[in-house]
Amino acid sequence: MKIHEQTLNRLQNQHKIIRHYIDDLPPQALYNRIDKNKWSIHENIAHLARYQYIFYSRVVQILEESNPHFEPYDGDKDTEFRFFVSKSTGPLLHDLYRIRQDLTNLLSDLPEGQYSRTATHAKYGKMNLCQWVEFFVLHESNHLFKIFKLSSKFWQANHSAIDTDLYNSELDHALMH
Repeated sequence: MKIHEQTLNRLQNQHKIIRHYIDDLPPQALYNRIDKNKWSIHENIAHLARYQYIFYSRVVQILEESNPHFEPYDGDKDTEFRFFVSKSTGPLLHDLYRIRQDLTNLLSDLPEGQYSRTATHAKYGKMNLCQWVEFFVLHESNHLFKIFKLSSKFWQANHSAIDTDLYNSELDHALMH
């Protein structure tokens, strides 16, 4: 068994889009929650950075143990997650890129037989290492979509405010003349 080339490609690259989503955002767009019950952009990035360490250690466990069992990761119950949230976004992205390179190197250099090793997820059941990597990439893409939506909401809200200001300015001008 071998890891699918497209899965490995997504693992190596999909996280790099985050910078494109957030490059022009002001700090309040990164750190403020739009919905008080949902994570901010920064908290989503902190989760991705933290979960990479969790996933890396799970991969090592899969390679070293016979069918280990894993509970679903819950960032809200992880004391280390708060430490990641306390970092600024730049260092989080640096962590994300660095650990991702380590993870990619580990998975790229494995002998083919290692990909058939299994672990059991409490919710999703028994999966081989290829499926675990796919699961990781899909989980990450869900958070990338959340970051995309949150950044879009910021731009839409500000664009609407600008349009309203322009409209009010034009209306004031028309009423005065």
